[in-house]
Amino acid sequence: MHALTISFLVVSIILLIFFVIISFTFVGLFLSELGLWFSWIPLSFLIASIPFLILYSAELHPRLDFFFLIVSSLFNLISYFRLMAPFYRVNITNRRLRKVMKRSLGEDYLIYIDPALKSNIIKKVRFRLSHYFSGINYKRIEEQVTTIDNVIYKEVDKESLALNVYSPKKEGKYPIIIYIHGGGWMRGSKDRFLELRILKRLACMGFVVFNIDYRLAPLPNLQTFREIPHDNPTIREMVSDVRASILFVTKNASKYNGDPKSLFLFGRSAGAHLALLTAFSCEEKFFDMEGINCTIHDFDINGVIAFYPATDLVELDKFYGEGAGIIFKQSLYRSTGTKLEGAKSLYEIFSPISYVNEKNLERIPPVFLAAGSKDRIFDVYQSEELNEELQNLGLTSVLLELPWANHAFDAVINGPGGQLVFQYLSQFLVWAITRSRLKEIEEIVLKHGLEDILSIEKLSIIHALKQGKTEAEIANSFQKQKSEDNIQSKSK
Repeated sequence: MHALTISFLVVSIILLIFFVIISFTFVGLFLSELGLWFSWIPLSFLIASIPFLILYSAELHPRLDFFFLIVSSLFNLISYFRLMAPFYRVNITNRRLRKVMKRSLGEDYLIYIDPALKSNIIKKVRFRLSHYFSGINYKRIEEQVTTIDNVIYKEVDKESLALNVYSPKKEGKYPIIIYIHGGGWMRGSKDRFLELRILKRLACMGFVVFNIDYRLAPLPNLQTFREIPHDNPTIREMVSDVRASILFVTKNASKYNGDPKSLFLFGRSAGAHLALLTAFSCEEKFFDMEGINCTIHDFDINGVIAFYPATDLVELDKFYGEGAGIIFKQSLYRSTGTKLEGAKSLYEIFSPISYVNEKNLERIPPVFLAAGSKDRIFDVYQSEELNEELQNLGLTSVLLELPWANHAFDAVINGPGGQLVFQYLSQFLVWAITRSRLKEIEEIVLKHGLEDILSIEKLSIIHALKQGKTEAEIANSFQKQKSEDNIQSKSK
């Protein structure tokens, strides 16, 4: 029976390497979210070994077979629990994330919501096992979403930069999300299928999504691996492209049923870095190469959504270290055009966290961060550090940290991490839009002497404006109601 028990042991070692050891590296990006699909493999070997364990435990010989089976069973058990860990922890994690949302946005962040947006919000967030197995109904999504591909938004260096548009088919005026893809600043595309699933789902939730391409740094090859380019494009040009897309979108929003007053930037990985950097910085040093004058008055960003971003390039370079990290350092070298040595100030200019200071308080919009504690590409410290700095300055920032997740966990959109994060994202978006609209209402309230009205009454002003009523009509209505209330209170 040696051959059988050795086979059990070899298989268990292979499963342990793949499902446990590799899952903690950048190679195992999606294993944390796909665990339930693979958990039957170690479990089946574990169950199959039970009869032999019972058989050998009753015999005096051969003890070696019994030992092999015990070890293989232990390895299979470890593999099984590693695969199932996210599903055992998802409810506890969800309760913690709910507290994070309330602590960051306020205990009542779901109470005062623009009535027109209530259909877009998921109030009770939970992981649904049925959704995990059923997946996304792409046919239904396609039926509800209009797609326009390859809209040119910028011509530069004899290159045309384009974007794709995904919008609800139902008539209306919808908030805008500009999406910036990831790929280490060197690869990626607006046409990648991975992004389409996520972005069309957002369009179904009631957003017009603009998925942009931007100039990328050159990819290394065997000849150029140790040659660090110092010419274009670098992060400077990428931020310039993102900003150009914002100006194009705000100017042409009405063509796509978009509302330029409700605009968000959304990025994942390197795209998240560019989203944050564009929103936080408005420095001439970024744009003077192309003759672009940048002012904070050109556009208003309601919020930034950043999934597992790079926020501090100096610290990221240290995180990669030497050895295998040199491969990841290539993305830094090529996106900045130089190595850290002798160019620390440039790395700081390209780091979003450098702009989190008192001077930029009015410029920085609310931020929604999501990251995995097991991220081996952009360390979760990048998100934690930014979140802490923002909150220390009294700025709105939410960090949803998933203890089991690796980089790009949301690629499995119906996994435990993907489900929780996108449901909380819907809440953040609706909260941020309402917050922005209430700021506009504050001006009307102060203008007409209605400072003492309640928040719920301010929401009714939003609704009245959408119905076509003028500011004067709304103010007169409130003043009349106020007078009637005073008369009634005196009569009592």
